[in-house]
Order: sequence, then structure tokens, then C-alpha cells
Amino acid sequence: MGAVSTITAAFVVLAAHTAIAQTQELRRRTSDPERLAPFGLMLDAGMPEGAGLSAVFRPSPHVRLHIGGAHNGLRGAARVGLTLLPLRGTFSPSLSLELGHAQAASTETLNRRLADRTLLPASSMERVGYSYASAHLGLEFNATRRLSFFVRGGMSVMEMAVPSLQKLDEPFRDALTPVETRSWGMRALQPSAKLGFALFFG
Repeated sequence: MGAVSTITAAFVVLAAHTAIAQTQELRRRTSDPERLAPFGLMLDAGMPEGAGLSAVFRPSPHVRLHIGGAHNGLRGAARVGLTLLPLRGTFSPSLSLELGHAQAASTETLNRRLADRTLLPASSMERVGYSYASAHLGLEFNATRRLSFFVRGGMSVMEMAVPSLQKLDEPFRDALTPVETRSWGMRALQPSAKLGFALFFG
């Protein structure tokens, strides 16, 4: 019993020492005035993507990566982006690059939607897919180490793709106009802007 008690006591002392060391390290890291929380959430609104919510990763004070989604009132889209911040301080200029994509509704989805009379009438925009690439210059206001506000403006290349409805079921296909029987696309360069904030934690 004496040997078992000695081993148990040694194990308890070692575990307590490890826990104290980890607690001290955590306190040191969280109290470091230079440390920035690496993870966060970003909420923003702008054109062409509409309102969006993204997860943010901040590997350094000068780089932010985000991935998430957005909705413009007609279609949802996935997006990824990169923001570079050359200065540290309360205010900093920024350069942001972002890519987004919304998949067009499939013919099967439209068939189900048109056939289900319990649903609202299908919007013609449901079959429109789009992709965009944006480059923005902006200004960041770092209110605290965990909260940042931003405004950005620049240009976006937007490409829309509208698939043909020829594969719809026959009852619906008979009502198509000549324009709706063929697919078409459009590409445009347009001004774009957004504003929002990011909240960091961790």
C-alpha cells in the first residue's frame, strides 16, 4: 500500500504541476497586448453578392482569410476571400480579393417546383447561376483587438449563366417562349462595394 500511495501522490503532484503550467501559459497568451484572436465571424452587405456571413481566419495582423455564404434576395452563393492589411493600428487601408459562385437551379428542381402547387410560383431568376470576382480597396477601423469595421469599394467581374428549359417536362415546356428554350450567358464589369464588421475570438 505504501508504494501505491507514493505513486498516486507523485501522479497527483505531476498533474497539478502540469495544470498550473498550462494555466499560466494561457494567462500569458491572453494577457499579451500584442496577441490577436485568430478566428472570427464577418457580417457584411454589398453588391453584387448581397448580405453575407463568413468564418474568418487571421494568421497574422496583416492577413485575413474568409469563407462563407451570401444571399442577394434571389439566390444564395458561396464565397472565399483574402484581405491584406499593410498597417497595424486603429485605422488601416486594405486590399481585398473575393470569388463567389451561385449554382443555377437544375431542371429537376424546377420541375418539382412547378408541379407542386403548395409552393409559391417559381421565380424566373431561380434558373440563373452566376460567378463573380471582386477587387476592393478599403479602410479598416479596428475598434478593439476583437472588433473591426470596414468599408470597401472597387470593381467586380460578374458572369451570369442561364440554362435552357428544353428539358422541362412536356406540360411546362409547351408554355415556354422562344427565348426560354435556349441557354445564354452574360459577362459584365461593374462597380461594387460593401461594408460590414468582423468579430474575433479564441
